[in-house]
Order: sequence, then C-alpha cells, then structure tokens
Amino acid sequence: MFDPGELNFIGPEIAVFVFALLVLVHDVMFKQRNATISMGVSLMGLATAAVLNLLNMQAVDVPREAFAGAMAVDGFGFFLNFIVLLAAAGALLISHDFLRRIDVDVPEFNPLVLFVAFGMMLMGSANDLILLFISLEVMSLGVYVLCGINRGELASAEAALKYFVMGAFASGFLLMGIAFVYGGIGSTRISAVAQWFAIEGNGIAGNPLIGVGVALLLVGFGFKVAAAPFHMWTPDVYQGAPTPVTAFMATGVKAAAFAALSRVLLVALLGQNLEFHTALWLIAAGTILMGNIGALVQDDLKRMLAYSSIGHAGYLLMALVGAPAAGLADNPRLGGILFYLLAYTVMTVGAFAVLSFFTRDGVEDTRISRLGGLADRHPAVALALSICLLSLAGVPPTMGFVGKFYLFAAAIEGGAIGIAVVGAIGGAIGIYYYLRPIVVMYMHPEPADRVELAMNPAALGVLGVATVAVLVFGLVPGSLIEVAQDSLLSLAAWGGV
Repeated sequence: MFDPGELNFIGPEIAVFVFALLVLVHDVMFKQRNATISMGVSLMGLATAAVLNLLNMQAVDVPREAFAGAMAVDGFGFFLNFIVLLAAAGALLISHDFLRRIDVDVPEFNPLVLFVAFGMMLMGSANDLILLFISLEVMSLGVYVLCGINRGELASAEAALKYFVMGAFASGFLLMGIAFVYGGIGSTRISAVAQWFAIEGNGIAGNPLIGVGVALLLVGFGFKVAAAPFHMWTPDVYQGAPTPVTAFMATGVKAAAFAALSRVLLVALLGQNLEFHTALWLIAAGTILMGNIGALVQDDLKRMLAYSSIGHAGYLLMALVGAPAAGLADNPRLGGILFYLLAYTVMTVGAFAVLSFFTRDGVEDTRISRLGGLADRHPAVALALSICLLSLAGVPPTMGFVGKFYLFAAAIEGGAIGIAVVGAIGGAIGIYYYLRPIVVMYMHPEPADRVELAMNPAALGVLGVATVAVLVFGLVPGSLIEVAQDSLLSLAAWGGV
C-alpha cells in the first residue's frame, strides 16, 4: 500500500517540480516577464531541493525501498541529486545574460531546466527499470527542446534534430532490453534482478533471452553516456546547442546517465560482470581513445570539450570494468566514480562559463584562436580557465587529478590493468590538447578582429566558485572522498552478492 510518509523521500524531486511549475506560470502569465525574478525563483527551488536532500541524507541511515520498490532511498541517489542540482544551478546562472545576448528571450528555458533536473534526480534513485526509462525520457524530451531553443540559429535546430532522432533510437534499444530482461526474469525491479541472479544456477550464460536484454541495455546506456561506438552525435549536438545547454548536457545528463548505468551494473548485474567483461572493456577502451584522439584535431574549444567529454566517459567506464564480482566492499575505490562525476561537473561548468563570454553579434564564436591575448586583457579569467582545463587534464593538485587517481585505482584494484594502461595513454593525449588553449591565451597575440568579452556577474560567479572548488577539493579531498565511497557502498544493500 502507498505510505504517505514515503513522500519525504522524494521531497527534493517534488520541490524542483513545484518550483518549475511556479516559474512556468510566472513567465506565461505576465507580459512583462522579469528574467531576474524567474531566475531567482528557479535558484530558490534548487536550493530548497538541496536542503531537503541533505536532511534526507542525514535521516536515512539504512538504505530502503519506497513506492512498492520502484525507488531506492540510499546514499548513492542522494549524492547524485547534489551533482544534478549543482549542474542545473550552473546552467541557469550562465544562461541569465547569455540568452539575451543571442536574442533568445523565451519563458520556457528556466522551467525546462528544472523539469530536466527532476527527471535526472529520479534516474539516480530508480530501483525499477520502468521508472528508470520514464525518468530518462522526462530528461531527454526536455533536453531535446533546450538544444533547439535558439530557433533562429540553424546549428541549434540541427543539434536538436540529431539528438532527438538518435535519442529515439537509443530509447528503443533500452526499452527492448527492459522487455527482454522482464521476459527472462519476470521482474523489472533492479534489486529483484540482482536477487534472481544470486540464486545458484541462474545467470546470463545459457539464457539467450537475458543475454540479449543485457546487450540492448548496454547499447541504450552507451548512447546516453556518449560511449564509443555510440558517440557520433556528441560533437555536433554539443557545438550546435547554446553554451548553457551544452554545459548542462555535459554535466547533468552525463552524471544522471552514469548513475543509472552504475546502478544497473553494480546492483543487478554485479555477479554476472564476467559475462560481459570483454564487451565493457572494449567499449571503455574505444571511448577513451576515440574521445581523446578526436579532441586533438579540433580548432573550436566547444567541440574540443565535446570530444573530451567522450574521453571522460571512457575513464568512468574504466572504473566500472574493475567492479569485483564478489561484492562492492572488495573495491571501495569505486567511490571515485561519484567523486569524479562531481569533479567533472564543477570543472566543466567553469570552462563553459568562460565560453559563454564569446559572442559576436548574437552569434557564438568559440574558436580556440579567439583566446589569443586573453591573459593580457583579462588575467583572472585566463587563470581560472587554465585551472579548469588543467583539472580536466588531471594535473595535480586539482580535483580532476584526485578523481582520475581513484578511477585508475579502482580499475587496477579490480584487476583491469590493461584498461588502466589504455586510460594512461588517453590521459597523456589529453594533456596535449588541454594545453593548447592555455598556450594560445598566454603566448599568442590577440586577434585583429577581437571583440571584448561579454562578461556578466552571474557567469563570473560560477567561474570563481568552480575554480576555488577545483583547487580546494584537489588539495583536501579526504572528507568528500569518504562521502562518495560511503554513498557508492550503499548500493551493496540491494545486491544479491
């Protein structure tokens, strides 16, 4: 039976949804829409959700199920909620002045970001494949619209169409995978799937129905996390979408998709990972190499970051390759997945905050050559962007270095030495292309047709907070690492091993 007390567990999601409705009503009802009020109410909703999430995190000491087992209430979901809320706040703040500068004054933007965040948060806590699919579609439909929000720009419309068509195919694969798993096991609950596999004699081997279902799930999730060979949409969509939307996709969408994939792999399929270990190994290796090699030849910083995001997806998959079949407690380094998702969110939002300054006559111009002389004109901005890029490259003493260290440690501790070597090669390539923009900022003259940066307090604040966080948690990451590890280990409560 439905227990009204369980509504407390989705208090953060309810807060985001309610504030999204409030912002939507405000923006539609008033002809003279006040963008500042709309932004303030949206951020208030995210802050309210963060407080409720913190209270739940402190109140729930033992993982539990809610809503007839459809939702898992655990530290893993709580940690993911903070990442999503952070990504949404960053995207909103970056967009505040940016949308005006590209002549996009639409009332739907802020509520759409909140609705997408609502779907992301549900994804991270879904204990049922059906709920996971529905929340993924809530997220995806909103992002499709956000990609094409700049209706006067052909690249934006192209990005929305490509993402929609490819996303529809991926959703089809995912739904078919869920159907096959249900047909073989008789349940779509993730914890129930894990318990079925824990029974002696049950497994993927010898059960073609479940084998096909797992393969289709990997394909569907592979698209959502931009893993090779399902990554080809990423550069065009990231480049064509408005910069705040790209920042939100690169952080929140990736974090939510990886959270859902991690829950499936580390709960439902943990005892069966030897059956698809080779496939996951090859996907991780291909993602690392294709992402980093593709980024080498890019002249546009936005497109370079798109390819690099593919490489970062590979590093996260690398850690999942090291997941131990015996149980999560055998490899606590896997907590680095959550830490790295948070680190990647912080440093990527910071980098895109700088990109939002580069607009000319209502059009984005994010070529790397535009960074020439930036260190002379705006030394603080150049320094902040350099710190974010160095963190993305994994250079100490930044948050990105600590996160990558734990990802490599998770792979090595899990016996996946080979994929760790591939990751090291990708990391070496990454250092080169991340240094290119820094060299241009500090050593190249400013372009002859340069335009003054369109800086604004909101985006500068995002950049400042991101830069400080990257350095602080790079130097003293201990407490945050412990929270990330404890949050990931909470998944062990649902496993059958």
